[in-house]
Order: sequence, then C-alpha cells, then structure tokens
Amino acid sequence: MAQDRTGTISLKEKIGYGFGDAASNFYWAIIGSYLVFFYTDIFGISAKSVAIMMVVTKLIDACTDPAIGAIADRTNTRWGKFRPYLLFGALPMAGAAVLTMSTPDLGDTGKLVWAYITYTLMMLTYTILNLPYSSLAGVITANTAERNSLFSIRFFCAYFTSIIVGAATPDLAAYFGQGDDAKGWQMTMMLYACVATILFWITFASTKERVSPPVGQKTNPIDDIKDLLKNRAWVVLFALALIIMVTIVLRGSSAPYYFKYFVERPDLMGSFIGLQMAAYAVGALSYPFLLRRIGDKAKLLTILMATVGVLCIVFAFIPKPTSNGVVTITQDEAITLDAAELLGETHKDGDSYQWTYNEKVFWIIKNRVAYPETGPTLSLETAKGEAISVIKTSKDANGAVTVIDSASMPIEIYIMFILNILISLALGPKSPLTWSMLADAADYNEWKTGRRATGMTFSAASFSQKMGGMVGSVAIGAVLASIGYTANEAQSDGSQTGIVILQTAAPGVFAFVAIFALRFYNLTGSKIEQIQKELAER
Repeated sequence: MAQDRTGTISLKEKIGYGFGDAASNFYWAIIGSYLVFFYTDIFGISAKSVAIMMVVTKLIDACTDPAIGAIADRTNTRWGKFRPYLLFGALPMAGAAVLTMSTPDLGDTGKLVWAYITYTLMMLTYTILNLPYSSLAGVITANTAERNSLFSIRFFCAYFTSIIVGAATPDLAAYFGQGDDAKGWQMTMMLYACVATILFWITFASTKERVSPPVGQKTNPIDDIKDLLKNRAWVVLFALALIIMVTIVLRGSSAPYYFKYFVERPDLMGSFIGLQMAAYAVGALSYPFLLRRIGDKAKLLTILMATVGVLCIVFAFIPKPTSNGVVTITQDEAITLDAAELLGETHKDGDSYQWTYNEKVFWIIKNRVAYPETGPTLSLETAKGEAISVIKTSKDANGAVTVIDSASMPIEIYIMFILNILISLALGPKSPLTWSMLADAADYNEWKTGRRATGMTFSAASFSQKMGGMVGSVAIGAVLASIGYTANEAQSDGSQTGIVILQTAAPGVFAFVAIFALRFYNLTGSKIEQIQKELAER
C-alpha cells in the first residue's frame, strides 16, 4: 500500500487528469473573462444589477462547497470517492452553462430573475463536478514530486483551454450569430459544453484513486472543519486563494472594457487575453523547474507575487495610445469612413488608398483583406464586427513614394502586450504551486490528527477561491456603476480612469497583500518529507 501511495504515475494518467481542468476551463474562462461583459453588453443588464447579483449568487455558491466536500469525502463506490462525480456530473453542467448564456426575450426584471436562476444553477453544477475533480489530485498519489508534475500538467491544460476561450470566443460568437450577438454567445457555449463533457469522461476513465483515509476512520463535517481551522498552513492558503483570485479576475474581467473604451481597439481584446492565457500555460509548465531552483514553495510564491505587483503598478502608467487608425464597427447600419480621420493627414491629389479589414486565420494571427474601394472614403451598407483600416500611398515632387498605414500600432500598445505577458508568466506557476500546497496541507491534517478529509480540504479552499471571484466580479460591477459606465457608449475621462485602475493598479495591490499573508505559512520542504515518510510507514 505504501508503495502504491507514493509510487510514480504514468504520463498518460497525468494528461488524462489534466483533461479534467481543460474541461472545467471551458466554463471557468467564460466566467472569469466574459460573463460580466455578456450580462451588461449582450443581455442588457445594468452594471449595478450585475454587481449585486454577483454578491448574492456567489455567496450561495460558496456555501455549497463545504457541503459537497463533506458528501464527496463520505462517498464510497466501486469507482472511488471522487471519480463518479466526473461521470455523472458532466451533462448537468453542460445544460446549466447553455441556459446561463441564453437570452430569452424578457423585460428588465425578467432578465434579472433569469440571470439569478441560471447562473446559480451553473455554479452549483460546477461545484458538484469540479470540487471532486480537484480533490481527486490529493488521492491519485502522495508522492510530492509526482504531485508537482501532476499539477503542472493540469494547469497547463487549463490555461491551454483558456487560450482557446479567450482568443476564440468573440470570433466564434460573431460566426455563429451572423449579426445576432445573443445567438452567437449561446451557440459558442453549446460548443464548449459538448467538448467539456467528453473531456470529463476521459478523466474519469484514465485516473485511479490510490490514497485512502485510515482504516476505520469515522468523522463528521464539523470535526473536519475544526481540524482545518487548527491547520495554520491551510488557513494561510485559504486567504491566499481569495486574494490571488481577486487579482486574476480583476485582470481578466476588466480587459474587454479596457480595450473597448480606453485603448479603443476592441479587435485586440481576443489577442490580449489569448496571449495572457498562453503565458499562464508556459508559467504553469515552468513550475517544477522553478521549484527545483528556489527549493521552497512559500519563497517561490513570494517572488512570483512581488513580480506581479511591481509590473501591475508599472502597467498603470502606460498612457492612452496617441493614435488609433483602426475602426471596429459596432452597429449594424450603413457607415462612411474618411481616410483623413484615420490617418490624421489630409488628402492630396495623387494619393491612393487601400481599405482593408481583418480576417482571423488562427488564434491571434489575422490576415488583412482588401476592399475594392481605393478612394479617400469608404462607404458600406453593413460591416458590423469588422475592424477596418486604410493604407495611403503618396508621391512627392521628386517621385519618392511614402506609405502610411493607419493600422500601425502605437508603442503604448506594444508595451501593454509585453507587460501583460510578463505578469501572466509570473502568475502561471501560482495555480499548480498553491494546489500542491493544499495537498500538503491535507497530508499534514492526516499526520497530525489521524483523520483524512481531502474533499473538505479542497472544498474549503474552493469556497475561498469563489469568494475571491465574487470580490473581483463585484469590484468590476461596482466600480463601473460608480463611475457612470453606460454600455456601448463613449466613456468619460473618469470612467476610463476607473477601467484602467481595474486592469492595472488594483491587481497589483492585491498581489502585495498576498505577499503579506505568505509570511505566516509554516510547511517547509523538510517538514513535508517527514510527514510523507511517517504516513507511508503507518
């Protein structure tokens, strides 16, 4: 039994387990990056109402976590404690997600009631499915090195899915909707739900539970919670889960507003979030290497969060781009564009023009497609969703040719993307690192008390994470409401400043708060080795 508990696990099983978080993030990435935007700009609910709804529904959702954790700990089937939930929970999750992204023709009150019911149902089914999935990692192996590898692959798969969701969702919604935004978002979620269901079933089939509670263990949920509250390392991780999730949600949820209203380049939103998720994935894969170099998990997390905090504060000082020669058409109506306005230069005799629009090829790669018009103006009957720019070719008296492209990106946007990648690389190892630390806390509990409550350990942390998600989402909605945000209209200077703070300085502040909390973490590498050795001998 000891050899099975602490032995190595195959790469196939690690990847199979990782598919489960890939599946989860077809839902979670939507919640983190697009849900508030969907409610305000697609479904038509006010920012204030969304903020209140997020508080109420998240409180309900978070309170279900300990209950599901306690139930999962006491589940006993031929498939184990946690794997059955992947088999039977995938389809209800898919149905709830599609309903959440549906927009029935209702009045303002009806829309809000629909949002409350469907979002609460979605998060309940997510908890029933995802909490046992997270707990599963704690019982696949007790080998610390194998756990580090398992979590690294898990979160690489999670972020890879987030790349797809972050970069592809706006374009998929436009493709499926064909001018009907509400239909487009619903069909996109339907596609994601089908893929996620298959991935959850693969995880069920490819994993095995090896770590069991002590023989004859009998506890009740109250005792489990009391044990956790006496576990100093777990208490610190509980606080960190909340704080770091606020940091991530603020960055993800404010990005659509940041690019639509401050940068005024909504066509770059998918690329920005897509590269953010790619950097998260690379960071997650780097976790085992970084841990070997630094040696201590708490020290590594402190370095990472300090990097995030400093870079976020620097991000706040990037000014608004000095020029914007790309126009994203948001209305389904006839429009006329003037090259002089996009280029900032008047028309001269002999100037020629090439009007273009962006066509996505793959992920963040786009191809510029030419319109037939070559004059100084472009008139279109409809071009909703298109990002349009113009290239002007001029000749001076000596015949020298000058080419000016309105789509040339200002240096400010390049800096935004570079800082985004660096911040995300630093945040990437956070997830495998903290979840590995939670597994250590579960082992400590068993070593200290003789009782193992893996589900409760992870569920209480999930509760904290959801509270962090709630705080981040509420902060977005509350700040937007307080600064007078109105969807799909030009924003005041005050509104733009609030949006900038949400994307930059606010996440930085929470990163520094996380560093303070880490000062109280007390499970060192040598202590964990001692715990594993003694547990294996029992």
